[in-house]
Amino acid sequence: MRELNDNGEFVYGEIAPVPGFPFQPQISDVLVEAEKWAAYQKLLSSSLLAPALSCMKSDIWKINIHTPEKKITKSILVPFDNVKCCKPSLKIKIGLLPVVEEIEKTKAWLQRLDISSKVRLDANGALSMDELKLWNDQFSTEKRIEYLEQPVSDEFRDVLFDFSNQSNLPLAIDETIVAMGSPYTAKDNGWNGFYVIKPTLLPDWNLTLKFAKENPAKTVFSTVYESPFGYEALVRASVFSELEAGINRENLKSQTKEFPSHHVEMLESPSATTRELNELWAKFD
Repeated sequence: MRELNDNGEFVYGEIAPVPGFPFQPQISDVLVEAEKWAAYQKLLSSSLLAPALSCMKSDIWKINIHTPEKKITKSILVPFDNVKCCKPSLKIKIGLLPVVEEIEKTKAWLQRLDISSKVRLDANGALSMDELKLWNDQFSTEKRIEYLEQPVSDEFRDVLFDFSNQSNLPLAIDETIVAMGSPYTAKDNGWNGFYVIKPTLLPDWNLTLKFAKENPAKTVFSTVYESPFGYEALVRASVFSELEAGINRENLKSQTKEFPSHHVEMLESPSATTRELNELWAKFD
């Protein structure tokens, strides 16, 4: 979605529902709301368009070509069998194999990495609490693990929050933030780990940016399946975190309607100028 702001400049917002994440709308329902918006009809504050509307009104678009560029480092997703990757910050998916087998495979994989590496384990809620406790027991002293992300599904939220206070293995939440609607809600309910934040799935961009500014050492910005416009907003948001961003568009690198600046190893924020955004928008018409 695009609109002119009070300064006569175009700003962008996006709805990018992801199956498997809590409370994701059907695209048919989103389109109904979009038709109302396009017809200048009044929308409720709880509208399905809230993520896009709040993005268009957020401070993210005040970051322009005249703003000094900032570097954005990325944590990249790699498969277990990747033995050549020398990036300092890596991410692997777990919860795909029997737990004992996967733990042993992870130990062997870690031994191939430099001691200074940082690894993020992402379970996507696939573990049981007993399996999480086993991971905690086996890796409680492993300094290369930055955190284990969303170890159990959100239905075990209360148990996870209690366990996080005694876990030796750093933990992060992702889907749970979407279910709770804001990282502030998670923090107010006692979460003291890391926050993997997907602002495209949250209803208030400025509130999300405020949280990141207040908690830069605990906030990781993460992508879903945004267009170049939503991805540009995400790149700009990532400057408010001190941690590597979980963002990547490598699978779209060969597409023609992409910004080359989104596909470099070291991102810069802003990556695309207002003019470039507008020119790309015209290609979709």
